[in-house]
Amino acid sequence: MTFVRSTEMKISLSPEQAEMLSTKETIREIIRRNPDTVLAFDIYDREELIGFVLAHRFEANKYFLWEFAIDENHQNRHKGTQALTEFIEYMKVNHDAREITTTYIYGNEHAKHVYEKVGFVETDVVDEPDCHEVNMVYYVR
Repeated sequence: MTFVRSTEMKISLSPEQAEMLSTKETIREIIRRNPDTVLAFDIYDREELIGFVLAHRFEANKYFLWEFAIDENHQNRHKGTQALTEFIEYMKVNHDAREITTTYIYGNEHAKHVYEKVGFVETDVVDEPDCHEVNMVYYVR
C-alpha cells in the first residue's frame, strides 16, 4: 500500500458507511484548518485508489485516527486490515508514532473487528445522549 498526502476524501462510500464518517466537506475543512497537526492520505493498492485515512497529532508521538475508510468497491477483501496495518507502520517510521487512538460507533461490528484484528484494544465506552462510541488504543512497537 502507498499513502499519498491528500486535501480531501475522494473515495466512494455506501450510505451506511457515510453515516459513520464525517462528510467530505467537513473532512476538507478539518484538513484546511489544521495543517500542522492533521495528516490526510489517499490509500493506493498499486495504482488504484482504495481508501482514505486522516490522523490528528494531539501530543508528541500520539495520534488520533480520525477517519479511516475503504472505497465501497474494495470492501470485504481484507484491504482495510492490510491498509490499517501498513498505515500504523508508516506512521511509526515517518512520524515517530508511539500511540494511536481511535473510536468507533457502538454497534459497528465491522469497525470493531478490523481494529481488534490489527491490535487495537478497547479502553472505554462513551455513553451520552448524543454519543455512543467505543474508544480504542494501539501502542506502536
